[in-house]
Amino acid sequence: MSGIKKLTLHDHHEIRGAKFTSFAGWNMPVSYGSSLNEHLAVRQSVGLFDVSHMGEIDVTGAQAEEFLNFALTNDLRRCNIGQAQYSLLCMENGGTVDDLIVYRRETDKFLLCVNAANTQTDYEALLDRSVGFDCEVKNLSSKFGQLAIQGPSAETILSSIIGEGLSSLPKMHFCEGNWMGNSSILSRTGYTGEDGFEIYCSQKELVNWVDAFENSQVCSVPWIGLAARDSLRLEAGFPLYGHELSLNISPVQAGLSWAIGWDKTNFVGRDALFEEKTKQPTHRVVHYLADDRRIPREGCQIMDPQSNLAGEVLSGGFSPLLKKPMGSALIKGTNWSCRTDNGWYALLRDNKIPIEIGLPALRGKSPKK
Repeated sequence: MSGIKKLTLHDHHEIRGAKFTSFAGWNMPVSYGSSLNEHLAVRQSVGLFDVSHMGEIDVTGAQAEEFLNFALTNDLRRCNIGQAQYSLLCMENGGTVDDLIVYRRETDKFLLCVNAANTQTDYEALLDRSVGFDCEVKNLSSKFGQLAIQGPSAETILSSIIGEGLSSLPKMHFCEGNWMGNSSILSRTGYTGEDGFEIYCSQKELVNWVDAFENSQVCSVPWIGLAARDSLRLEAGFPLYGHELSLNISPVQAGLSWAIGWDKTNFVGRDALFEEKTKQPTHRVVHYLADDRRIPREGCQIMDPQSNLAGEVLSGGFSPLLKKPMGSALIKGTNWSCRTDNGWYALLRDNKIPIEIGLPALRGKSPKK
């Protein structure tokens, strides 16, 4: 465990029965009991996540917007103050360095939330790309703590804690205030497919927020670990970097063309991504459900109805919502048109596991046309 970072609230989680695992260089709670029950708690009511391992990068200056529009795929001209925008950091060849959320705090002040494993890589890439722009890029990850409250009851509980209504705050928007003594950011965003909020605060204020959630007058909010976080995001069809996105899997292949500002004339990766979009990608990310009790895991081969190798599993798990195995896979672009045909299967130790390619579990089984 040498070199593995610990969360500020590590001891707090340990006291509450957390089991830990190494993830993205951090010792993270994987569960506090039954990960199935944790998953269902978020779908049916509410759950609390400690996501303080995530990275935060600050970008400020007169040309901050111009710089980020060059460095990232999405178009920040469509993002107003108080709004959040999903975007991607790509290489010139279109490969994905990371996916992230950009928060526009002021006209020339932005906060980026990046994946923990990629924080330093993202920071260095942004520094390199900022040369020639009138802006400053700072890695503030060590100064931030982050919690996420997710589920149908999230708004009611958080509103009760801060003494303010949040019903008028739209999704992908945020507000700032001094609810726990110092400035915090409350963002109506999440990684579960449910309504919810992500809270950015100082490391010292984490304890205050946690105490408020655990002693909420509405209900005590249960902790949720990484295992349920992964099954929740997979049901919702959200990508996990290193699986549905990577240096070898572009946003176009991952079905994220909506997060690319095609009207922008110049951004890193534009030419490669535009060519891929125009000529159709060589590979595509798909989601599937398995008609079996066994779960095809990452790396399992995906076979088309003619028993030809079509791709491989990227993420595999169990959907508590549908009570069956689910997953994502990268298949050849030539197989895209026949993805809705019957007869697809995954190979699991030479066993054929029937699968049906379609929408992610949370959104139904009918495939996109």
